[in-house]
Amino acid sequence: MFQNRLVSLFRRGRTSLLCRASSEAGVASRASSQTIAIREVAERSPYVFFNRFIHKGFYSPPSRNMSTTSTLLSSAEYTKAGISMLVTKGPEAQKKVGMWIFGCAAWVFSMVVLGGVTRLTRSGLSMTDWKFAGGLPPLTQEEWDAEFEKYKLSPEYKRVHRGMNVQDFKFIYWMEYAHRMWGRGLGIIFAVPFTYFLAKGYITRQLGLRLATLFALGGGQGFVGWWMVKSGLEEPVSEYVEPRVSAYRLAAHLTSAFVIYCGMLWTGLSVVMPQPPTGTIDWVRGAAKVRRFVIPVSILVGITSVSGAFVAGNDAGRAYNTFPKMGDTWVPDDIFELKPIFRNFFENTSMVQFDHRILATATLFAIGAMWFATRKLDMHPGIRSLIGSTLGVSALQVTLGISTLLSYVPVSLGAAHQAGALTLLTMMVILTHTVRKPSPALLKSLASVRKSGR
Repeated sequence: MFQNRLVSLFRRGRTSLLCRASSEAGVASRASSQTIAIREVAERSPYVFFNRFIHKGFYSPPSRNMSTTSTLLSSAEYTKAGISMLVTKGPEAQKKVGMWIFGCAAWVFSMVVLGGVTRLTRSGLSMTDWKFAGGLPPLTQEEWDAEFEKYKLSPEYKRVHRGMNVQDFKFIYWMEYAHRMWGRGLGIIFAVPFTYFLAKGYITRQLGLRLATLFALGGGQGFVGWWMVKSGLEEPVSEYVEPRVSAYRLAAHLTSAFVIYCGMLWTGLSVVMPQPPTGTIDWVRGAAKVRRFVIPVSILVGITSVSGAFVAGNDAGRAYNTFPKMGDTWVPDDIFELKPIFRNFFENTSMVQFDHRILATATLFAIGAMWFATRKLDMHPGIRSLIGSTLGVSALQVTLGISTLLSYVPVSLGAAHQAGALTLLTMMVILTHTVRKPSPALLKSLASVRKSGR
């Protein structure tokens, strides 16, 4: 009797062990398939370039039951899971459209830098007329002489460039001509592939409307640019005032360029990364905490960039070329000289530079505070790396700004400072896009993975 009971217990124990071993083998098999899926997605993903930018990347090997968006949901399963895709026809089409959008964003970046060089070399008022489609530059000496005669009638020639010869005029003319034609070239680079991708059926209606809006804004930039230049061709209000474009119009032109660039970059990121990198549910919670800091800091970076546009419009960088004091004082006496008071923030050289100094310093400290407050959070390593990189870029940008001021705004440093502003905006756009909230379908999948892993 006792012997039969022992045999029965042994059989039940063996059956239990076999079931447990089978269960563990199933879990290992699932983990192995998840690892293979991650590697396959990382190899074919158009977002893999970002993996090289940061230390561990958004497709790092799975650990702690980690899974990425691509592990949980392949590109073919996005629609079934209720996740909207901006590009159809598979990952190859997604890669092509993403590369094209990023290429257009890089073109806009170069246009902003070229525009800064054009302004710093005082070349922006060299062309006294404007045609939407553009035209050929002067090709003969007679044509150059005729163009030069038009420029001689402008206030800038009479008060700033009097005595300039044709050879010097050619330099500033070519700078402005290159800036205008570079913008028209962007229109072609955007419109032709856009039409092709639409014809191939790659672009969804949502993405098409977004890109059409960006294209319209880009076309409007030409009109805004000429509206800005036209203000500099008018006679100044006083003989002691140097001819230059309206600070308001220059700020509108530069700010709209920033908006177009950020829109392009955000759209490109949304194409190649429909869902934010996740990993574990704890990392998603960490990203949500980071998001509380990122949004206000991004707004501050944007305001600081716009204030820099008014510094450029008022040529305020060439006043108070000392730091940290402004001349012999911390706060100039004439910062509220204009009436009504609000005009000082946009037209008063002393106040405009003072504002930009305060905002730039506040931006650096805000990004530093964001890094300090989030350094111990449990988050995706890619997000942690992005925060550290953003802090580094902000410190470099402040250093460039101070160097530009102390050096009396040389063209090289001035252009680098403008490029730095756009680079910092780039980092904030990428960071904001990366910590956005995942879709409910992805959160549900992460919760199920965590539950099954217990």
